[in-house]
Amino acid sequence: MMLTALTLLLLSAEPGPSQPAPSSADSSLAVVSTSAPGLEKLASDAGRTLGTRLEAPFVDLGGYLKSRGEGCQADVRCLVAAPGLSGTSRLLHLRLRPLSTGRVAADLRLIEVRTWKVIGRSASVVETGALASWAESSSTRMLTRADPYARHPPPSPFSLKPPAETSPAPEAK
Repeated sequence: MMLTALTLLLLSAEPGPSQPAPSSADSSLAVVSTSAPGLEKLASDAGRTLGTRLEAPFVDLGGYLKSRGEGCQADVRCLVAAPGLSGTSRLLHLRLRPLSTGRVAADLRLIEVRTWKVIGRSASVVETGALASWAESSSTRMLTRADPYARHPPPSPFSLKPPAETSPAPEAK
């Protein structure tokens, strides 16, 4: 529910005079997941769930990474070249590594595709049952920090309070 409200707020925001309106290419987001051997299903399920909650496409990289070799998973340029990611401008990359029974090291990165720059990152040790909720809260935090409209939302047209009026400056005598 919170993500839907945030999404609606972002879609209804009108740009201010100094901010250009984002084009559809600028707001494209995709979710991908990668993992150490043995965690493929967990990573895929968590990535699919995150994509559904964010209303963003999920791209399964399993077969693509197997065909590219070991170094592709660590190389952002190789990841972005995967089929299904050609029209995206931002990428949420969830990466999992096993730690102990029932726990994984989760790393979530928000990547600006155009510059191959990581613009947000969250990492934690997570119980496998809590992975989806951790990924959702971490991605919400990162997307909010990266989006100027989310940081400073425009005033609501449905607000009960009238906008603050500026009083005229006192005249000098």
